[in-house]
Amino acid sequence: MSYDYTQLTNDINLLTQNFNFIESFSIGESIMEKPIPCLRIGKGSRKILLAGAFHGLEYLTAAFLIKFTSDYAAHILGNTSFFGYDTAEIHKNTSVYLVPMVNPDGVDIAVNGIDITNPHHRALISMTGIHSFNLVWQSNARGVDLNHNYDAKWSMVVEECAPTKYGGEYPESEPETRAVTNLIRNTDFDTLLAFHSQGREIYYDFDGLAAEKSRRLAEQMASESGYALKSPAGTAAFGGCKDWFIKEYGKSGFTVEIGFGKNPLPMSQLDKIYEENARLTLCALNGSANKQERTESKLS
Repeated sequence: MSYDYTQLTNDINLLTQNFNFIESFSIGESIMEKPIPCLRIGKGSRKILLAGAFHGLEYLTAAFLIKFTSDYAAHILGNTSFFGYDTAEIHKNTSVYLVPMVNPDGVDIAVNGIDITNPHHRALISMTGIHSFNLVWQSNARGVDLNHNYDAKWSMVVEECAPTKYGGEYPESEPETRAVTNLIRNTDFDTLLAFHSQGREIYYDFDGLAAEKSRRLAEQMASESGYALKSPAGTAAFGGCKDWFIKEYGKSGFTVEIGFGKNPLPMSQLDKIYEENARLTLCALNGSANKQERTESKLS
């Protein structure tokens, strides 16, 4: 069992039918012209972006974000707390944007392969030299790793199109990347969480630019989840979405590596890892580090 673009769109349709306060819209299209959906809950002044499935094999992050959205909305509707967090207060103060599947083509290629009649099929074989895409495909339909396509110490990790780690011809060369950066440029987010798998880790810094409040919030998220705080190394240290967000805006950006094992993590792991990731996400939505910073400012 896995989680592809069709399942995502079906789930989004159910969410918007069941909760009339969830807005759904497209932020752009993929190489294969799939609309990239975004959900919005709340109209508060604090704006937070949650994004997942940058990589084809990491579809569990999309499944998590959809389940979290459903549960969060249900707690808002019922005016009940969610793992101890006041959802009514968060909803009042915070606008939550969710892009569950940044890379819909990559997910579908990883999960379903690519039909021989698809015009991208022969092109991908020619570009990569591989014929079977299941269980190896992380990139988009043009062989670009979307989490190395952002303008943050961008460089091509490998020199040509590949299942993973090719950064593209230039930063933001891919429509999926531009869809995310355009959303960010037009929305003035305070915080970004980019979900990946795997490792049960949280990255909060890029190039030494993270502010003290980001470290404090990362520590709180780690405490809630049991995840380790890590400084990315090697290819994980540049070109990513949260790297660009930190560099460009100086705000709090995090990469969350959900679960543990080998990608693709099985869907059966979702129930096991759900609470720890829901808790760290609610911690970020609650903005406790920001509240602490304002309190300290008043006392100084």
